[in-house]
Amino acid sequence: MAKWGEGDPRWIVEVRPDGTNVNNWHWTEKNASPWSQTQLKKLLEGLTFDLEIGSARTTELSKCDGEATANNRKAKLIFFYEWDLSLKWTGRHKDSDEDITGSILVPNLSDENDEDDLDISVTCKSNSKEGHALKGMMQYLAIPKIRSQLGCYIRELKEEFGKNLILPTKSNAAPASASAGATAAAPKAASAAVSSEASPATKADSSSSASVASSRVQEKCEFQASVEDVYQVFVDPARTQAFTRGPAVLEPVVGGKFKMLSDNIEGTFLELVRNEKIVQKWRMNSWPSGHYSTVTLVFTSSPSGCLLKLTQDKVPTSALESTRQGWHRYYFESIKMTFGFGASLM
Repeated sequence: MAKWGEGDPRWIVEVRPDGTNVNNWHWTEKNASPWSQTQLKKLLEGLTFDLEIGSARTTELSKCDGEATANNRKAKLIFFYEWDLSLKWTGRHKDSDEDITGSILVPNLSDENDEDDLDISVTCKSNSKEGHALKGMMQYLAIPKIRSQLGCYIRELKEEFGKNLILPTKSNAAPASASAGATAAAPKAASAAVSSEASPATKADSSSSASVASSRVQEKCEFQASVEDVYQVFVDPARTQAFTRGPAVLEPVVGGKFKMLSDNIEGTFLELVRNEKIVQKWRMNSWPSGHYSTVTLVFTSSPSGCLLKLTQDKVPTSALESTRQGWHRYYFESIKMTFGFGASLM
């Protein structure tokens, strides 16, 4: 047994003004589940979406199964949360008086997944043409909005339950005036520290990307279909899943994410001009880490229907031929076979 004054400092109560949880060493936990359920309802219910074809809104968070906790261990904040969500929606097509209903499903909202990695899907109870159109609208508008709202939930959870979990010690229980000064100086110091630490990493990433020898892919393909029909294949999640023959994440708005072909291809939409052009930040998961190409798809009318021109810059030279073949096999030929847009490749 240690002599008086020589014990483990973790157990010296005097270093804490109130003598509680010395040096924040012990595990403390807050139940964040009731707050989370209320906050998720507030963030997700009552969202409205409108396009030329109609309008819709989310009505009820019908399923909110899971839990959330905030923890402190050794003065470190740890957040655990896992939710399985189902959100009802209702809408009406401009050409119909029928109320069309469905759900938005989020089965994997958890601390193990980043906001961008969430699986979000839209279902519709109607099999009518109007129901299919409204479902497409919800995929187009609702998925990015839901993703953004769930990102807000994660940030608010950490802000709300990070308060008072780490208790002050004698060394940081400073007078009010000194504390105010330190608080004012903290953001500057933190900013400087982040800049100092992030800068080398940024340079390393930039250097890594710049060091990849790259080339350009340029291809053309004729489709026996209208420009609009071919354009929709690349922005409608249901059609993309049809020609890729598997699950696909597709958020066709500027800044929206896409992932397809067993997660082998992923990226971000940079520009969308309806029925004219799509620009994407695009990569294959077999490429060097962090390296993206830029894909530009231009759609124009042609005697047979639609001419698609593909330009892809910054393709790793080592993957040039496999990338070119991939566009023909997994995109162009598959689209023609799936939708009957057959015509010879150019």
